Amino acid sequence: MHPIFRHTTIMIILMLVSIYGLILPTKAMEGPHGIPHVRVNPIVKLAQEDARQDLGHNAGLRWFSYGTGCWVFAVVHASVSTPTVPSHRLLGRSPEYVNTYAEAYERSIKDRRMEMSATGWVVSMVAVLWLWNIFTD
Repeated sequence: MHPIFRHTTIMIILMLVSIYGLILPTKAMEGPHGIPHVRVNPIVKLAQEDARQDLGHNAGLRWFSYGTGCWVFAVVHASVSTPTVPSHRLLGRSPEYVNTYAEAYERSIKDRRMEMSATGWVVSMVAVLWLWNIFTD
């Protein structure tokens, strides 16, 4: 096995283990059947549902392909860009509602974009390293 492939494989495994280490504490906070112990604010829940609906079916695939094609630049763009909240959902609401809804909506969309672009980046990196190993031996 080529030394570069060995070292990058170890780096990818360490990266995946560290990501799993970040996810594990949040899973520990959940109760049976994945239900969280903490009560969720209904405004936050509504914003998350609206964000999931607004993203649609193709958004995950689109951000996955951005991650595979643009690598780390797609992940950085997903983390830096701020999605816009549809204004018709905020008309006539109190400032507290607007702030809570906007933060939850933006966070939900940004998390999904980051997740899919990072997944695409990791998959393409593994594929490139695998092809590198095949063609350099």
